[in-house]
Amino acid sequence: MPRKTVPPYSSGSMSSISLRPLLHWGLAGITISASLVFILAGLGAWLGADYIIRLDDRIQQIFYLNSDSRLHLLPYTAFITALGSFKISAMAAGGFALLFFMQSSSRFVIYGYAISGSFAMMWILNTLLKEFFRRSRPELDHLLVVHGYSFPSGHAMISMGFYGMLFVIWAIEQQRHDSFGWCLPVLCGIGYIGLIGLSRIMLGVHYPTDVFTGFAAGLAWIICMIKGIARTR
Repeated sequence: MPRKTVPPYSSGSMSSISLRPLLHWGLAGITISASLVFILAGLGAWLGADYIIRLDDRIQQIFYLNSDSRLHLLPYTAFITALGSFKISAMAAGGFALLFFMQSSSRFVIYGYAISGSFAMMWILNTLLKEFFRRSRPELDHLLVVHGYSFPSGHAMISMGFYGMLFVIWAIEQQRHDSFGWCLPVLCGIGYIGLIGLSRIMLGVHYPTDVFTGFAAGLAWIICMIKGIARTR
């Protein structure tokens, strides 16, 4: 009796995947993210440098680690901020992408491309934007050694655009089993990403407006990638 053959992938083989929608929305994400940074920078210029400086100062006075608290909180803030560094995020991107590519489902292959693309695009775009704006770091006592320019925050962009993509994938998978399953991933994502951005202000290495702009650019990227994943699947 002839044996029945089973297709290797229950959700479609890799050869049947069309990544064109993901690519198109990725290009849209780059364009919108960059445009948003320029819009916010233009808004800041319109409001005036004095206004932006006062706004940054007010927020920094709340969150910057003063002499009484910095020694107690420094190990924690240093650890949190390290999660958004290039090395840690690169290892996370490589590990998760490899894990997704090894799965037998086509949707996880799409996740792998989304994750690796999010990491690469956020860092490349942030590097180019920093070279364009060339904003100096805050004139505060930096509690960590930092290099490069300040605007927009690379940690904020990568935490929102890359780590945010991981939480989005978690939410998508949770929602497949429970209509409200996305709640926990979203809450965890807000907490995780928010702490990384806050740590940059607490350590005195970024202005609050750097962090806010990085978050906005990363969020624009995520929204576009969600659209791309939905249309690719």
